[in-house]
Amino acid sequence: MPQPTDIQLVDRLKSGDFKAFEAIFNAWWEELFVYAARVLESQADAQDLVQDLFTSIWERRDHLELQTDIQYYLFSAIRKLILRRFRDQGLKEKHLEKFIEYSDLRTALSQVSIEQKDLLRHFHNDLRQLPEKERQVFEWYHFDELSIREIAARSGTAEQTVRNQLGNAYKKARPMLHRLLLFI
Repeated sequence: MPQPTDIQLVDRLKSGDFKAFEAIFNAWWEELFVYAARVLESQADAQDLVQDLFTSIWERRDHLELQTDIQYYLFSAIRKLILRRFRDQGLKEKHLEKFIEYSDLRTALSQVSIEQKDLLRHFHNDLRQLPEKERQVFEWYHFDELSIREIAARSGTAEQTVRNQLGNAYKKARPMLHRLLLFI
């Protein structure tokens, strides 16, 4: 009995003939596998893709329209699956790298934020050791960013008095500032 042609096998496959499907599978799976394994550099991935290809063919058998020889169709289909695999893996790796990068960045920023808050808390505690007026002038000048003139108006003192209080605060706060700068 003569071997059926590819066209006959495809026609029988379309009508649900599992024997025709097996004949196509047995005729082409090894060449497709070797090709995919060489390109993917993974026998397991190649086996998965060839299996996916033939599963898809069986599931779509009713709607299968071949405009070319079965060999060209199969190799074209496996190439598309390989390209999709590369694309998907590339996107996953890219997103994973971004996730790790942002996760590391977020962790680093959180750590810096915690350290800064801790340093500022210590610095504010140290500032409490200054005399009240000097501490207030220092805070208004550095934290509230008020000018000497604005501080003088707010405190009801002369601008020179504010400068003197700020100078005294600097002298007393210098050790605190050095300690703060060592950790930044």
